[in-house]
Amino acid sequence: MSQHKVVGRELSGRDFVVYRRAVVTGCDDNYFELTRELVSSLRNCDIDFSIIVLDAGLSAEHVAWFHSMGVSTVTPFVPDFFSKASLTRRPNLAINISKLWLDRLLPEFDLLLWIDADAWVQDVAAIERLFGAAATGTIAIVPEIGAKMTDILAVRWIMPGWMQVRSFLYKSATRARLPFSIRKRIGVKALLNTGVFCLRRDAPHWDMFRKWQKTIIARGGVIFTQDQLAVALTVYIDGAGVTFLDNGHNYLGPWLLDEKSDRLVNLFYPHPPVGIVHLASKEYIRHSLNNTIAVPTVGGGTAMLNLRYGGLERRMSARIRDRLKTETVPEKRERREAMVPLS
Repeated sequence: MSQHKVVGRELSGRDFVVYRRAVVTGCDDNYFELTRELVSSLRNCDIDFSIIVLDAGLSAEHVAWFHSMGVSTVTPFVPDFFSKASLTRRPNLAINISKLWLDRLLPEFDLLLWIDADAWVQDVAAIERLFGAAATGTIAIVPEIGAKMTDILAVRWIMPGWMQVRSFLYKSATRARLPFSIRKRIGVKALLNTGVFCLRRDAPHWDMFRKWQKTIIARGGVIFTQDQLAVALTVYIDGAGVTFLDNGHNYLGPWLLDEKSDRLVNLFYPHPPVGIVHLASKEYIRHSLNNTIAVPTVGGGTAMLNLRYGGLERRMSARIRDRLKTETVPEKRERREAMVPLS
C-alpha cells in the first residue's frame, strides 16, 4: 500500500511534520459504478494522497479495476458487539461500522478523509481544506444547516405552545434509549453528516466514537445511522474538538448550475463552485446516468441534468461535440495553430 507524503506544519508554526494522507470510501458491487466515478473524480485532483476502498462484497473483476487504478482495497472491521445476523442480511452495513475504526484499519496513514461512495469531488480545494482543518487535531466535518434545510428544527406541533422535537439526532438517541438528559442536549443541535469527514489517526476522537458506538448498539440503536449519532455525541456531549466547514464541502443541495462552466455551484451568493457533491437520498439520479432532473441555472434558466460525476462529464462532452459541429474552418485553423484545447 503506497504512502504519499506531504509537508504540514504543527500548530506551533515551528516544526514541520510529514502527513501521510488517505481518502477512504467503501462499497459493494451495487455501488461499484458510483465508487468508480468517485475514484475518477479524485484522480483529477492534482494533490498527493492514497485512495482506499473498504470491500464489502466486491467481485474479483471490480477489485481488479480498483487495483489497476492504484486504489487499495481493505476488508472492513466489525467488532464482536455487532449482530452477525444483521450483517448477513446487509453485508454493506460493515462499511458504516468501519467508519469509526479507520485509525485501526489504516495505521500507516496520519490523516484519514472519509467520503461516502455516493459522493464525488468537483473542486480539489475542498480536499485540501478538509485535510488542513483535520491536521489541527480536530474533526473536520460539515453541519447540516443552511440552504438544505427547509426548517431550522424538525418539530411536530401538538397545539399552540406545545410541540414534539423530531430532529434526526433526537429520534436516533431515543431509539438508542439514551437518557433524556442527553437527548435534550443533542436534539436541537445540527446533524453532523458523516458522509464526509476528516480526522488525524492519533486524535482522541476515535476511542470516543467507539465508546458511543458500543452503547448505541447495546441499547438497540439503528446500525445504519449509528456512526452519525456516535460522532454527534462525541462532539456535543464529550466536547471533542471540531472544525466546522461550510456546506460546499459536503453539498446535499439545493442544486444550481453555472451554465457557463457546467459546474454545480452553491445556492448562496456569490455561488462558488461546490467542492464535494453528495447524492444522499437521490436514488433516482444514482440509479442511471440516463435519469435527469430539472436544475435551475445561475442565469435564470433550467437544465436537465444528472448530478453524478458521469452526468456532468457527459454534459461537458456533449458541449464540446456541439462546438465542433458549429466551428468554422477559420476557427478550426486558428485553434490548431494556437494549440487551444476545447473546454
